[in-house]
This record gives sequence, C-alpha cells and structure tokens, in this order.
Amino acid sequence: MCQSNYLEISRAALRRNAQVVIEAVHTPVIAVVKCGGYGVTIPEAAEAWRHAGASMFAVSRPEEALELRACGADEEILLLSPVADERTLDGMLKSDVTLTADGIENAYFYCRHAKGIRAHVAVDTGMGRFGVPWSDIGQIRDIYSLMGTDVRGIFSHFSRSYESRYKLTKKQLGRFLAVTETLAAEGVDVGMRHIANSCAALRFPQTRLDAVRIGSALVGRTAAATPAMLEPVSVFNAQVVACRSFYIGDTTGYGSRYRFRRHTRAAIVAVGREDGFGTAPMPDKLRIRDLAAYLYHTIRRWCDSECVLYNGHRLPMIGRIGNQFTLFDASDVDISPGDWVQWEGSLMLSSCKRRFV
Repeated sequence: MCQSNYLEISRAALRRNAQVVIEAVHTPVIAVVKCGGYGVTIPEAAEAWRHAGASMFAVSRPEEALELRACGADEEILLLSPVADERTLDGMLKSDVTLTADGIENAYFYCRHAKGIRAHVAVDTGMGRFGVPWSDIGQIRDIYSLMGTDVRGIFSHFSRSYESRYKLTKKQLGRFLAVTETLAAEGVDVGMRHIANSCAALRFPQTRLDAVRIGSALVGRTAAATPAMLEPVSVFNAQVVACRSFYIGDTTGYGSRYRFRRHTRAAIVAVGREDGFGTAPMPDKLRIRDLAAYLYHTIRRWCDSECVLYNGHRLPMIGRIGNQFTLFDASDVDISPGDWVQWEGSLMLSSCKRRFV
C-alpha cells in the first residue's frame, strides 16, 4: 500500500526503554498499555514490556483489555476503570480481567453478578476521578468485607507527579499510606499497593511501594525530566509531493493571509493537523498559570516556526498548517518531489500508518 507519510517506530528502542525502567525502579512493574500502547499499538507495547520482564498489564477501557487478550497476552490484566453494565462485565469475566472496585455500590454490583470476581480497590487521594475518598475509611473497609479475598490490591493515582518540588505527591502518598496502614492494623490484607505512575516511579523512589504503573515512559516521554536514560522511539516521515516557486506579493493558504516577502522555493509536504503536526494542548480553563504558560509557548512557536528536517537541514514552515499538506521553505536545499522529510511525530495524535523497524 502506498503511503505519503508514516510513523517509523523502533522496536529496539521500545525494548531498551522498558528494560531501563525495570532496572531503575527495582519494583514489580504493571505495564500500562492504554491509548493504543501510547501510540505504538497495544501488541507492540505489550511485547516490549514482556521482553523486559513485566508480568502484569493495565488498561483504561474494556476494549483495550479485549485487544490485549486477542493478541495473545495471558498475563494478568487490570482494568483501571470501573465497569457499570452487565454486558461489559460478562466480557471482562470471560477474558479473565481483574476489575477496579470504585465504591461500595460498584462492589455490590460485581458481587450480585457473580462470585469470585477479582478486583483492586481504587482510592481517591486527590486526583478526583475514580475511587473512594481516602477519608472514607469505612467504605473502603466495607468493600474488603464484602469481596473478601477477591480483593487483590489497592491503588490510587498522583495528579501532579511532574511537580518541581516533592509536595503534593508527598501529600497524596501520605493519604494513601494512612488508608493502607489503618486497614492493615485492623487485620485486613490489603493486597498489592500501587500508586506511582511513570514520573513518580522514576523521580520519587519512596512512592514505589509493592508495584508501579508505567505507561508513557515506554515511548521515551514523561511529563518531567527523570534520571532514567529514555530515548525517543519514533520519527515521522512525510513525502514532498510538489515544489513551487513563489515571488514577492504571492499568497498561500485559506484566507491568503500569508504573503511572501521574497522569492521562495517551497516544498509541499504531506503532513498536517490530521497527523498531529503543530498540535499544542489547550490550557486548563481553571488556572491562570496554565493559560499564561500556553500563551508563552504559543508566542514561542509563532516566533520559532515549526519545521521539518531534510538531510540535517531545518525547513521552516510557511504560512498556516494545513489539514493534510503544509508548505516549507526549501530555498536553501536541493530537494525534489518524492523526497522524504522527518519530524518528531506525535505518537498519540497521529492517525497515519505505523511502520516498525
């Protein structure tokens, strides 16, 4: 099949990142392969983790668990979100998936449906999404009493493990440990304790507990710098489909808002917003600091135009990013239709074809 662009993903780099993480944390790793394996596909992400020695997986959605089973995974799979309907629950039980108990009503739903449903209890320590509030120790205790030995673990999730100071992460860890220690003092076997995600596990050793959940580190990207020597695993390749010469006063793009100020030779490249090119996250509407950071980075991106690489040369973008095709200044390089340029593509945003090497 002919492709005008594709993401080239290195299996060797995936395996090296997985191995680096496992050697760095010295704790059992729950390999999180949600969001299509963070962009590298679930089967490829699973294989990289398996090769490095991970023996348990986690996903966010039921369909991801089914895909993992379909590609031959026989390891334990933890679904990190609660199941709310009987049809989905049946599917998870048939596929031998470990569930998340999000509260006492959710636990009752599981127990009414079938006996022996394996689950982990979710505790909300500040993320504010899934889980029993950490202060409601009575409800957590009731879940353990109701489900008994079927509860195999307990977990929470850090909301800001990328913070520069170990502050909120420390607070959330303290809340989580207060819950597990109280239950243990009452004779409850809480099972596997896990709270650390990629950033926390690699930056704050005290958060590792009985296991850690690692996802984005596999593809070499974490929300903050870590001591682990991770590497990029992909490069976006896009073809030059045409070359054009523009003269002073010529315009390009919808609205003709870009006007050329000099004679320019442009390469028209098969890359655009559909491929995640130039896509920046929107700011959090609730925090002024996020809006300020967004504006700062937007201005920087405007001043330092997006670019692609050709034989080591940077080709700056011309005008606006197109949906599928974008112009780049190729005045200073010898480039022709059919040549290929590179860009560090967005794994999770790109819809283009993946090629593994």
